[in-house]
Amino acid sequence: PSYVLRALGRPDELAHSSIRFSFGRFTTVDEVKMVAQTAKKVVKQLRELSPLWDMYLDGVDLEKVEWVHH
Repeated sequence: PSYVLRALGRPDELAHSSIRFSFGRFTTVDEVKMVAQTAKKVVKQLRELSPLWDMYLDGVDLEKVEWVHH
């Protein structure tokens, strides 16, 4: 998981589900736009599959849910 997010006090679940984008001096505006469009599309697809996203939309505080490990 992201040590930066963990250092900021974010839960491991968030650190495990994060994506880091890096830019260099040769990164073009077109490349940034392409990545942004692709990321938006993929996140939408993943949210459509996620029961946790549905719970979030229903107002469930996911940090207060007691999860059971099988």
